[in-house]
Amino acid sequence: MKKQSLVQILETLNATEKIELLALLKSQEEPKVDLKSIRQEVAKDSAITCPKCQSQSIVGQGQYRNRKRYMCKDCNSTFNEMSGTVMAGLKKPDKFQQSVELLIDSISIRKVAIKLGISMHTAFDWRHKVLSGLTSVASTKMEGLVECDVKQMSISQKGDKHLNRPLYKRPSDRKTKRGVSNDKISIVVSTDRKGNSQMQVAKVGRIDRDSLERTVGLLIDKDNILCSDSHPSIIAWAKEKHIEHHTFIANKQKIKDKVYHVQYVNSLDSLLERWLIKFFGISSKYLQNYLSWFVLLQKTKNAKDILVAFAKQIMLSNNAINSFNKIPQKYHELITLQY
Repeated sequence: MKKQSLVQILETLNATEKIELLALLKSQEEPKVDLKSIRQEVAKDSAITCPKCQSQSIVGQGQYRNRKRYMCKDCNSTFNEMSGTVMAGLKKPDKFQQSVELLIDSISIRKVAIKLGISMHTAFDWRHKVLSGLTSVASTKMEGLVECDVKQMSISQKGDKHLNRPLYKRPSDRKTKRGVSNDKISIVVSTDRKGNSQMQVAKVGRIDRDSLERTVGLLIDKDNILCSDSHPSIIAWAKEKHIEHHTFIANKQKIKDKVYHVQYVNSLDSLLERWLIKFFGISSKYLQNYLSWFVLLQKTKNAKDILVAFAKQIMLSNNAINSFNKIPQKYHELITLQY
């Protein structure tokens, strides 16, 4: 029997089989970054903490499989440098690392699953374990002049199998009130002129001083100059913290003294809206994860090696698994508690 060439074999495949073959070949590619090495690198510059209780009362506990082990004196749990990180307990580390690389492309869960030859459920869990780690990493303090805005997004129960209302047949069936209301989630967006930015889910409905303190209280203080719209809660919070504050009224005043304005933060809001469109709606349960993802993309877009800079931020936290497991609890608190 005459041996067929690769070209001849490919010609016998139909379009669907070619797509499946391409996905299979891509899934066999070597990862471009080694997350384990990056974790060991970033761990050298940070204090060792317990992934279970975040205590720093740590003692050495020998080695296991060439990894240093530690014991927490507060909760008596043992761990190594990979415990609690997104790499802990993985069965397919190579494909996981490729899924991290695909985060830079901001593609859908379905496309990730096809490219890597994994289930959508696995792709979904991997994505949100990574993004949950980002939300648990300490935020960068703002420097100098800071712009702040409050953005509202409608509550979405996408993917929730236990709704307390009938299903919508089409998006237009949903009736939401204009402006601020309790069927929307408030997001506090802040950025300084050096590119440090932060987006935090604050609460359901109108923000107040307490929700501002929880979201940006550690990022902005009296050493900063704050620019925002004339929201009463922002004015009261800034006054309470003795922060120099310049306010603007929409469509009436765009810039003050050629320095003070809110154009950067408004531009960030617009970029977020356009970026979210490609996901065809996201659940409010995972909204904070997507906000952290977007902020990291903005932070690393000018890096010399974007992938390495992205991976270093992902591997900073040893609390990623705990944060991932607490997503339902945090969402329940957000929806039910009114501050």
